[in-house]
Amino acid sequence: MIGKKAASICVIIIGMIVALPFNYIYGIGGFEVDAVWAIVGIVMVATGFYLLKNSAKLKPI
Repeated sequence: MIGKKAASICVIIIGMIVALPFNYIYGIGGFEVDAVWAIVGIVMVATGFYLLKNSAKLKPI
Protein backbone atom coordinates (compact mmCIF):
# COMPACT_ATOMS: atom_id res chain seq x y z
CA MET A 1 0.00 0.00 0.00
CA ILE A 2 2.77 2.44 0.89
CA GLY A 3 4.69 1.49 -2.25
CA LYS A 4 1.70 2.25 -4.46
CA LYS A 5 1.28 5.69 -2.90
CA ALA A 6 5.00 6.44 -3.19
CA ALA A 7 4.98 5.43 -6.85
CA SER A 8 1.94 7.64 -7.49
CA ILE A 9 3.63 10.62 -5.85
CA CYS A 10 6.75 10.00 -7.95
CA VAL A 11 4.64 9.99 -11.13
CA ILE A 12 3.09 13.31 -10.08
CA ILE A 13 6.50 14.89 -9.39
CA ILE A 14 8.00 13.60 -12.65
CA GLY A 15 4.95 14.87 -14.52
CA MET A 16 5.46 18.35 -13.06
CA ILE A 17 9.11 18.31 -14.08
CA VAL A 18 8.26 17.12 -17.60
CA ALA A 19 5.73 19.94 -17.98
CA LEU A 20 8.54 22.53 -17.72
CA PRO A 21 9.29 24.27 -21.01
CA PHE A 22 12.26 22.30 -22.32
CA ASN A 23 12.82 24.56 -25.32
CA TYR A 24 14.15 27.27 -23.00
CA ILE A 25 16.48 24.83 -21.29
CA TYR A 26 17.86 23.18 -24.44
CA GLY A 27 17.44 26.05 -26.90
CA ILE A 28 14.85 24.27 -29.06
CA GLY A 29 12.51 26.74 -30.73
CA GLY A 30 8.83 26.42 -31.43
CA PHE A 31 5.50 26.32 -29.64
CA GLU A 32 4.95 22.69 -30.65
CA VAL A 33 7.71 21.48 -28.36
CA ASP A 34 6.16 23.25 -25.37
CA ALA A 35 2.69 21.97 -26.22
CA VAL A 36 3.81 18.34 -26.49
CA TRP A 37 5.77 18.42 -23.22
CA ALA A 38 2.94 20.23 -21.42
CA ILE A 39 0.41 17.62 -22.58
CA VAL A 40 2.69 14.75 -21.54
CA GLY A 41 3.27 16.35 -18.14
CA ILE A 42 -0.43 16.99 -17.55
CA VAL A 43 -1.28 13.39 -18.46
CA MET A 44 1.39 12.09 -16.07
CA VAL A 45 0.14 14.29 -13.23
CA ALA A 46 -3.46 13.23 -13.85
CA THR A 47 -2.42 9.56 -13.92
CA GLY A 48 -0.52 9.99 -10.66
CA PHE A 49 -3.52 11.56 -8.93
CA TYR A 50 -5.81 8.82 -10.29
CA LEU A 51 -3.48 6.09 -9.02
CA LEU A 52 -3.11 7.85 -5.67
CA LYS A 53 -6.88 8.12 -5.26
CA ASN A 54 -7.67 4.57 -6.40
CA SER A 55 -4.61 2.71 -5.08
CA ALA A 56 -6.71 0.69 -2.61
CA LYS A 57 -9.05 -0.52 -5.37
CA LEU A 58 -6.36 -1.62 -7.83
CA LYS A 59 -5.50 -5.30 -8.11
CA PRO A 60 -1.86 -6.35 -7.71
CA ILE A 61 -0.03 -7.51 -10.81
